[in-house]
Amino acid sequence: MSRISSMPVERRRHTRTNLQMTIRSVRLDPDCGDVIDCLHMQNISRSGLGAVTDRAFYPGQRVILSLPIVPGMARKNVYARVVRCRRNRQAYDVGLEFETLSAGAWCGVGASTVAAA
Repeated sequence: MSRISSMPVERRRHTRTNLQMTIRSVRLDPDCGDVIDCLHMQNISRSGLGAVTDRAFYPGQRVILSLPIVPGMARKNVYARVVRCRRNRQAYDVGLEFETLSAGAWCGVGASTVAAA
């Protein structure tokens, strides 16, 4: 008798690296309230990142993320789009996909440095 696996199918294009840090985001199309949010990044890849936040985002919403290039020094603004936002107890799990031109510029400058942070 064979077993059917209940493991979710991995759809990510790039491997995620666990990296926890607090980053800021600016909503380009705010629905209401503050425009600047604090995100607690959980993981990152060449194409996006996963974070936890106390405020809901909506799929398709565009944001600017301020990511460190060199720990404690320079930062790079990267454009991203919300691909998912799920309520998780008192917070929200957010998946963000980097916009192509923005991610390419960021990855070329300091992706290895961020991954080492």
